[in-house]
Amino acid sequence: MKKFFNLLIILAALALITGCTQGETVNLAQSYIGGTVGLNAYLIDGMPPPQIHDAGTFPFGVGLAIENQGEVDVGPGTPNPFVLVRLEGINPEQFGVSDAFIRQPMTATLLGAKRNFDGTIFPGEITNVNFEPLTYQPDIHGNTQFIIRADVCYDYETVATAQICLKDDVLENIQDSSICTLTGQKAPQNSGGPLHITSVVENPMAANKIQINFVIEHVGTGEFFGRPTPGEKEEICDFSVRNTNKYNVDVEVEPLSDSGITISCARFGPGQRMGRVKLYQGAPATISCILERTRPSSGRIFQDLLNIKLKYRYGQFIETPIVIQDVTN
Repeated sequence: MKKFFNLLIILAALALITGCTQGETVNLAQSYIGGTVGLNAYLIDGMPPPQIHDAGTFPFGVGLAIENQGEVDVGPGTPNPFVLVRLEGINPEQFGVSDAFIRQPMTATLLGAKRNFDGTIFPGEITNVNFEPLTYQPDIHGNTQFIIRADVCYDYETVATAQICLKDDVLENIQDSSICTLTGQKAPQNSGGPLHITSVVENPMAANKIQINFVIEHVGTGEFFGRPTPGEKEEICDFSVRNTNKYNVDVEVEPLSDSGITISCARFGPGQRMGRVKLYQGAPATISCILERTRPSSGRIFQDLLNIKLKYRYGQFIETPIVIQDVTN
C-alpha cells in the first residue's frame, strides 16, 4: 500500500512538471526580445528621503538605478558611448555643490538584454549613479517643498528586421505565392528600444525593381534627438521646443545578402541607403526605398531579411518632491 501511495505521488509530480513545461511556449522564430524601453531609470529607496532639514544640518543623497532593458550595449567602449545623468530643479550652490557635481557621465558599460538560441533571455545589466553628499545650506523660515528631477540622456539604437520576398523577374507570375508574395505588409520585428519600425510594405515596380516603404514611429515616453556628427560639440538632451535637433534620427538600411541587389532611398539622396530623418513634431515618418537587381536574372524566387537600424539620442526623466523642514528656529 505504501509503495502504491509513493507511486501516485511520483506520477502527480511528473504530471505537474509536464504541464508547466507545456505551458511555457518559446517562439524560436522571434528575432528579438522587443519592448519600448532602452534604459530604465528609477530612484533608489530613500535617495532622496522625503524630508530633509535646512541650514546644512542634514546631509543626503539622490541615487538612481539604471537598467539596460533594450538589446544594445551602452557606455564607454560601445557604439553608444554617451550616457549622462544630471539633476534639475535645484540650485547647486544652495545644496553645497558645483554645477559640474550635478552632471555625471556614466562610466560603467551596460550590456543589453540578449535572447539565446534556445529562446531563453539574459537580462540587461544594471548600475547605480549617486549624487552625494548634498546639504541644503539656506536657513529658511517655515517648511518648503522642491521638485528634484533626474534627467537621463543617452545614445541608443533599434534594429528592425522584416522578411521580404525577392524574385529575379518581378513581373512574371507576380501573385505566385508558393514560397512568398511580392506585395503587401511584411511584419517587422524590433529590438527593444523607444523607436520602432512599425510597418514594412513591399510592392513590385518593374521587371527588376521592388519598392519598400517603412514607417518610423516613436513608441517610448521620453524625447529623441539626433546624435552629434563627428567634430560637432557633444550635446545634452535639450527638451525645449526651440531645439532644432529634436525629433531627428539616423536611419540605415543594411545591404542584402544578395550582392546583385542595390538599395537606394530618395529621401537620403541619389543612390543613398542611409541618412538623417526628422519626424515632424515626433509624428511617424514614412521612408520609401527601391531595391534594384543589377545583374541578369536566373528565375529564382526566395526570401531575404531586410535590416533597418535606427540611431538616436534619447532623453527621459524622473521627478520626486522633497520637503525642506525649518528646524533651526
